[in-house]
Amino acid sequence: MAKVSVIVPVYNAEKTLIQSLGNLVNQTLDDIEIILVNDCSKDNSLNILMDCEAQFSDKVILVNSDVNHGAGGARNIGLPYASGEYIGFMDSDDIITTDMFEKLYKKAVEGNYDIVDCGYYNEELDNAIVHTSDELAGELNDYKRSELIASGGYFWSKIFKKSFLDSVNLQFREHCILEDCETLMLLFATAHNIANVKEILYCYKKNLNSISKCIDAGSYFNNATAAIKAIYNTLSPLPNYAGIQYAVEYSIYNLCVLTANVLLNHNTSKLLPVRKQYLNQINTYAQTLIKLPIKDNKYIKNKISKNDIALIQNLPKLISGI
Repeated sequence: MAKVSVIVPVYNAEKTLIQSLGNLVNQTLDDIEIILVNDCSKDNSLNILMDCEAQFSDKVILVNSDVNHGAGGARNIGLPYASGEYIGFMDSDDIITTDMFEKLYKKAVEGNYDIVDCGYYNEELDNAIVHTSDELAGELNDYKRSELIASGGYFWSKIFKKSFLDSVNLQFREHCILEDCETLMLLFATAHNIANVKEILYCYKKNLNSISKCIDAGSYFNNATAAIKAIYNTLSPLPNYAGIQYAVEYSIYNLCVLTANVLLNHNTSKLLPVRKQYLNQINTYAQTLIKLPIKDNKYIKNKISKNDIALIQNLPKLISGI
């Protein structure tokens, strides 16, 4: 059994792949397993991956899919191949430090943690972030779970105990963006404990060709509403839902805000005939899935602007004028 298995979904990444794989295959962790999933790439990515597997056959497993599944589906393909005590994820256009997984694993085994998080640098925004503060580390309770859910984060800055992921039967939604919204919330809601490494070990690169950058307003609506439904359907049945409900409802409300703004600020000929229908759907979610009073939700009050709260509250009037 490897100490850490790292799953990397790859789709048309020939321009970034060699640089991204460089530090990954040269990790200082002495027992690492790297699972590269070629998600039916149309460029030279597969050849690069084959060369990588040939050169590092002791640690690299190449899985080639003849069907495109999207990033979430490619991660699902990689999961059964992962034998590591812990599992991590990386995107094929990002860069990590050579000691990232050694540091995360060392922290993980110190306290038998379900999740270990580290800091990352966002190249586009030119800022560094550690989502898991010292206050939130350790044994999790409803307060800590809520703070983690509301603060968000990403799979690729963390490692997860494999037995924990198996216990929740981790699966990502396919062919979409926002595919990891509800899954990360589920892990925060059900993990026993979490730790942090307060170092910047991951660099999130700006990729103008990624699906999340190229998607249009109509596609964003479809992806966002799928995420809203997935969040509610995944989190609301949990036995501890009452203790994390404000944070979950903030996440749903925030997606409603983002989607309403996208729909109102795009005027393409393709969108205009269906914009009223889409806004009606967002209004329905805001009215039916937000059960607790907004005025009592500290996450909505502190993280969403008054203008955006007013936007959602005034959606029925806006829709009637379209």
